[in-house]
Amino acid sequence: MFKNFRTRDQIASIGNPIVFDVRFKMDNPTYGLKAYEEKHYKGSVYLDLTHDLSAIIKEHGGRHPLPMKKDLQETLRKAGLNNHQPVLIYDDGDNVAAGRLWWLLKYYGVDEVYVLLGGFSQFKEEDLTSDLEGCIPGDINLLERDNMVVDHEIIRNLSKSMDYSNVQLVDSRDEQRYLGIIEPIDKKKGHIPGASNIPYKVHFTENGDLKSKEILARNFKNLNTEKETIFYCGSGVTACSNIMVYDELGLSSKLYPGSFSDYISYDDNQVVVK
Repeated sequence: MFKNFRTRDQIASIGNPIVFDVRFKMDNPTYGLKAYEEKHYKGSVYLDLTHDLSAIIKEHGGRHPLPMKKDLQETLRKAGLNNHQPVLIYDDGDNVAAGRLWWLLKYYGVDEVYVLLGGFSQFKEEDLTSDLEGCIPGDINLLERDNMVVDHEIIRNLSKSMDYSNVQLVDSRDEQRYLGIIEPIDKKKGHIPGASNIPYKVHFTENGDLKSKEILARNFKNLNTEKETIFYCGSGVTACSNIMVYDELGLSSKLYPGSFSDYISYDDNQVVVK
């Protein structure tokens, strides 16, 4: 059995989890809520990547800034999450929004968190409903784990000094975005100087299943496990999926939450193309 993931048939083994539906499409922001209202896992609560799992966008901080502890705590209490309650998360099986919430909960002190492999498509018809039930408020108390993040200043210093003797920086985006061949979202192309590239997608099958631990280990084979590992992506979302899989192998890492979209918001920061 995986550490951070569960299949549909393993849900019963979790024990009274709260279930969060986080289906979301970057190019269709209203999709997730509409899909939830149409049909969702019985008893699940919808959380939106932009409105619930991100803060308001500012000049710096990236396209999906981390929500403040007090704001996320209020959201999770309204959703019904209690202290010491297990959490199960599902999206459409791409493990993007689910990975983001997995990481946020870990960062804010919730220990037992699982992502449903394959996402929504794994549910059977008897699992689903279109009923919208109210939530009984929960009592969750969040606690920040500051050792799970690095800020822009650290990344800026690394990119300027190029001293990666004790640190390794990993870009989680597709290779073409990393190389700067294409950039469909951000205003600049390329990657942070000194970063290597491990796209988060390489860990999952087309159906959203996690590949074998042997393949996962091979995906990370070029990383030095003795070094501090920092993952980033475009806006601090898909890097969480890389961190989640890295953790599956018993390896710790940190997130640069603002990621590339924060880094390039400082005009004097250099980028590498190809």
